[in-house]
Amino acid sequence: MLPSNFYSDISKVSNRFEFEKHFNWFIQVFELTDKSKMLNNKKINNLHPIRPKKGEIYLIEFGQNVGSELSNTHMGIIIQDSAKNNYSSTVIVVPISSSPKIYDTHEIILFEDLKNGYLNKLPSKAKVEQMICVDKARLIHRIGELTPEFMNRLARKVLKVLDIK
Repeated sequence: MLPSNFYSDISKVSNRFEFEKHFNWFIQVFELTDKSKMLNNKKINNLHPIRPKKGEIYLIEFGQNVGSELSNTHMGIIIQDSAKNNYSSTVIVVPISSSPKIYDTHEIILFEDLKNGYLNKLPSKAKVEQMICVDKARLIHRIGELTPEFMNRLARKVLKVLDIK
């Protein structure tokens, strides 16, 4: 059943580009929902088929944004505990960006911070203020892994952003 304001909201779409963007988002939500259900059905002994480890970098489909949220496909760092990642259908990630603006909520990623894998642009930054919980269906593939030293710096930044002493 469609909400009562559905058609009036559609009429507010100002051009074909906006309509296409929203339509594609709608299709993507269905595809990700189907993928999430399929992954959950593949659990054996409650173990999720996708088991990322803390400190790994994944290419992630964040979807469409609202306002200043990150959108589309970006890399992200898994910050959730590896043991929890074995069972959970979701994972907590910190998005990575290569834009030159640096704020005190960002943690710089240099070449020496990579344990393995690659980042297209270095230095990059972890945007801690935009950490988010995503369904594992959004994880596209593993890119690499960060060093324990970097993960310790990132953990301190997370505590600072959350104002946890």
